[in-house]
Amino acid sequence: MNVKKTALFHLLVTVAGLATPLLPISVLAASDDLFVADNGSNTIFRFTPDGTGSTFASGLNGPFGLAFDSSGNVFEGDAGTNTIFQFTPDGTGSTFASGLSGPVGLAFDSSGNLFEADYNSGTIFKFTPAGTRSPFASGLSQPVGLAFDSSGNLFEGDVGSNAIFKFTPAGIKSTFASGLSGPVGLAFDSSGNLFEADYNSGTIFKFTPDGIKSTFASGLSNPTGLAFDSSGNLFETDQGSGTIFKFTPAGTKSTFASGLSGPSGLAFTTSTAYLANISTRALVQTGNNVLIGGFIISGTGPKKLVTRALGPTLSRFGVPGVLQNPTLELHNAAGALIAFNDNWGDAPNKQQIIDAHLAPPNAAEPAILATLNPGNYTAIVRGANNTTGVALVEGYDIDPGSSSRLENISTRGLVQTGDNVMIAGVIVGGSGSQEVIVRALGPTLRNFGVANALADPTLELRDTNGNLIQSNDNWRSTQQAEIIATGLAPPNDAESAIVATLAPSNYTMIVRGVNSTTGVALVEVYRLN
Repeated sequence: MNVKKTALFHLLVTVAGLATPLLPISVLAASDDLFVADNGSNTIFRFTPDGTGSTFASGLNGPFGLAFDSSGNVFEGDAGTNTIFQFTPDGTGSTFASGLSGPVGLAFDSSGNLFEADYNSGTIFKFTPAGTRSPFASGLSQPVGLAFDSSGNLFEGDVGSNAIFKFTPAGIKSTFASGLSGPVGLAFDSSGNLFEADYNSGTIFKFTPDGIKSTFASGLSNPTGLAFDSSGNLFETDQGSGTIFKFTPAGTKSTFASGLSGPSGLAFTTSTAYLANISTRALVQTGNNVLIGGFIISGTGPKKLVTRALGPTLSRFGVPGVLQNPTLELHNAAGALIAFNDNWGDAPNKQQIIDAHLAPPNAAEPAILATLNPGNYTAIVRGANNTTGVALVEGYDIDPGSSSRLENISTRGLVQTGDNVMIAGVIVGGSGSQEVIVRALGPTLRNFGVANALADPTLELRDTNGNLIQSNDNWRSTQQAEIIATGLAPPNDAESAIVATLAPSNYTMIVRGVNSTTGVALVEVYRLN
């Protein structure tokens, strides 16, 4: 089958494209752009990966610490005005917090709380995303550098005591390292090793997770800020020489930028990519062969989603045998029915669905807009009065700025042949990139009482133009090590999986049966990074 020319492929692209205006795909700062607080010139500079520099913000007063939140906003500790400023990706500035006393170090935890090292007061303050301030730790001696490890422990470079302190998420303090000489910059690599910029000794020290210390680089001139790019290269602001140096993981040093004036804090733009939408087209029958979509929400706060089921609309794209009157159910992890809809115009919040630009094109098609807490959810598409036909089930994240994310999106349905194979579409929104694992399960479904499971599913991943990115039949045949490393290897060797890093765009996954076999299968996407 020529995927580029089939009506069903064009359908996925067209329907998924309805959400495109909703996605904040930033072209202003790509992932791995480096931001530098230049203390002497009162400027924040931005550098592309090739070293091209530009002014991001100017007219500051003693900028020092920088940190990005998960939405791509950069926060700056302005020591001269005792203020933390927030800048949107397009450079619009606003005051996030004021009345501080030497805000020099900044770091975000995984829940979106901002921690600030208040140099003169010897305090670490915690700010919620809404800006509510509370003391996290006090009685310190000139705190500067802050960094979180993967377990949520906060490490602090205490210049006055020449020590690095470790704080558990509950605030319990212990000494991680001592006998240093001006620990001002901290950064973790992907293996959990802590790197420290030792200002007075001109050295970068490396500490293993259990605290074993070694010299990574020496002969520097007042090293101040540290940050890792996505490839594991370490960048260091050399305040004394006005230079940013780059170190490969092996320690090879090169000059990334020079001619600065007191470069201090460093921060790389964070990838804001997220799973924004999944849409799967399949034949809806009765019993176990209805169309079932699932998703997992992680995080700390509620997320607003729209789920839809399209049937009659598909006939516009040449799809035969469409489901004329689909119904949609939304269930929680316990199986309880949260919401039901037959015709979207009957929804109590239909105006919100219209405002989200996601009203189904046909009045007989259902839609549900719901605000959901973190957990597992299932959307079930049936035909009214047990009718059958081809339908499309889809879910849209219309609240990408919340503290929660879609971790997993999946659909279970009947895989047939020709145009009735299972075709799923996914939209990656935001900026940067999103690492995912895509799986097609068949035999495993038998363990959950699903009859007629597809014995040997194959999987294709295609881009928005229909070009094949990757394919897989049995998951151990390709990318075995990468798939095992995710912890999400399919339970059965006959099942398929693909690990890929996706830029913001629309993608299509196609599930078929080997040798044109048929049966029930599950296609799913997990967010990895």
